[in-house]
Amino acid sequence: MNQKGIAPLIIVAIVAVVAVAAGVGIYAATRGGGGGGGGGEGISGAQSLQFDVNATVGGVSTTYTLMAKNIGTSNLMMKIDGTFAGQAIIYIVNGAQQKVWMYAAGQWTDLSEGFSTYWSQWSQTFQGYKTGLSGWTGGTWTSSDGTVTISNIQVNPSLSDSLFEHS
Repeated sequence: MNQKGIAPLIIVAIVAVVAVAAGVGIYAATRGGGGGGGGGEGISGAQSLQFDVNATVGGVSTTYTLMAKNIGTSNLMMKIDGTFAGQAIIYIVNGAQQKVWMYAAGQWTDLSEGFSTYWSQWSQTFQGYKTGLSGWTGGTWTSSDGTVTISNIQVNPSLSDSLFEHS
């Protein structure tokens, strides 16, 4: 694993914050209570999705954009780009290449040795959001407990493969 200055403890702490935020997002999304006008029938059959998430977990604000391509295949690629506990973070989970990268503290770290763990975590997170959003009817989706807002939902956006590789 390429650490180049990021202490393993910091990486574990960042991963823990992201996992908690993602878990709250899944919980809220699968509880229902969101909606708006329009039609959301396209989400269940989408091949790509992009949306923004704003969650508060234990008083810590987390905002990120989740982009996913090749949904429903082992080549699923996800990019999670946002701010977790005040730290700018980018995760790229690339099922096609079986690679994982994280950008934090101004540098990229290759986490591909732990691909199966990150794949499991983020593919389950994504599936939870997709399931929760299957009843989305347009606009902004807000959980019934007010801790998670999902907005700027785009069904089948054109996402370049280069988005899912670190540069």
